[in-house]
Amino acid sequence: MGFFKDIAAINKVGKELRKDYDPVAQMAQGQAMMAQTSAMLAGMTARANSTAAAHGTPVDASIVAVSQSGQYINMQPVLAIELLVPMAAGFPVPVTINEVVSQLHLARLQPGSSLAVKVGSTPQDVVIDWYRFGSPQAS
Repeated sequence: MGFFKDIAAINKVGKELRKDYDPVAQMAQGQAMMAQTSAMLAGMTARANSTAAAHGTPVDASIVAVSQSGQYINMQPVLAIELLVPMAAGFPVPVTINEVVSQLHLARLQPGSSLAVKVGSTPQDVVIDWYRFGSPQAS
């Protein structure tokens, strides 16, 4: 008798949940999240295809803050990384980028530490150089 009682209880809970379920709102929320993710991926693709990746000036940027976006791509977290990037004029410029970060590189993203980047012609044209360590002169 306990088994059938449990099935009846589960059925009752399911009916209660269906009362509050709004498929139109769920669909709208899902489409908004997909649009946001598509825009983020387009920005990452543009940054990866920019001239900074191949011909940028190597510098060490300071990490100001790192926060999770709540998104994952291929089980790798997408993080919002706030950097202070030194420019050719000699002053640092704050830049925030969204980046898919490999699990292997998560420990390198500590606020206050430096991160190797390549900088293009504009302050927002920044690409993280995950395979360079230390100062740019050492590479």
